[in-house]
Amino acid sequence: MVNASAFPLSFFPTRTMPSTSENDDVRALVRGYAETPGQLIRRAHQAHMQLWTEVVPLDITGTQYSILSVLSVHGELDQATVGRLTSLDKSSIAELATRMVQRGLIQRNKDERDGRRRVLRITDEGARTVAEAAPFVHRVGQRLLAALDEREAVQFMDYLGRVGNPANRD
Repeated sequence: MVNASAFPLSFFPTRTMPSTSENDDVRALVRGYAETPGQLIRRAHQAHMQLWTEVVPLDITGTQYSILSVLSVHGELDQATVGRLTSLDKSSIAELATRMVQRGLIQRNKDERDGRRRVLRITDEGARTVAEAAPFVHRVGQRLLAALDEREAVQFMDYLGRVGNPANRD
């Protein structure tokens, strides 16, 4: 449960709309926004990003790390599969792959069997980077979950996995 006292009603403006019954209903909904799942997930993401910046001493983003991790584990993969495994859309994976190729972290080539597909492969530099970053990334996760006991952390991770799984949405 969210600590409601962390966001007192005075945190939100009280008179931005004329007072009518309809506006009062809207105002009541807006006041509760700080406790909505999306807002809480956004704040947790901000906490993760801040920890990443503090803890990971390499010039790599979390998304780049996830791409390197997938390629490190699975080897050469087509760009669409990397996007699916990292939950990135086509344009995001294409843009990230371009930047990572420029930095020498991955190679991108046309698929020999299907010239429309792009195949990604981790380079030696990418493998070194993911290996060097791994203990710091682990530390970010530990610090992010530090407020939870072990049982709560396991349950929280299960909940995040279920919420983040597209198969669980109507």
